[in-house]
Amino acid sequence: MATEVGSSMIARRIETALVVDDCSVVRMVNTKLLSILGLKVSSAKDGVEAVDMYETGEGNFDLIVMDLEMPRMNGIEATTELRAIGVDCMIIGATACDDVSRRQRFMEAGLDRLFNKPLTIANLQSCLN
Repeated sequence: MATEVGSSMIARRIETALVVDDCSVVRMVNTKLLSILGLKVSSAKDGVEAVDMYETGEGNFDLIVMDLEMPRMNGIEATTELRAIGVDCMIIGATACDDVSRRQRFMEAGLDRLFNKPLTIANLQSCLN
């Protein structure tokens, strides 16, 4: 199931991505999927690391794949902070959480789309088109 909100972004080519997930296996799988689709991919192990990348100038991605449940700073907090500091790239959420209100808060934090885990090539391809 995917959830989507209307994006006011101007269409632009997506060439780089940041995968944010505390699970190294999920980071590896999502990195591989995005690489198969031709993107240059970096990763962060939690929201703090992702936000730090942008605040230090290390982050400049066309797409962020954000997990919901992470230590230190979860996906809701990280997405909110990224949007607050002016990050306007596409951010898609990925979660195994089935709590409707939590999923809604994740979307309201500034996601462009939200998918159930595990992500698939089809999910990611739909974001790139």
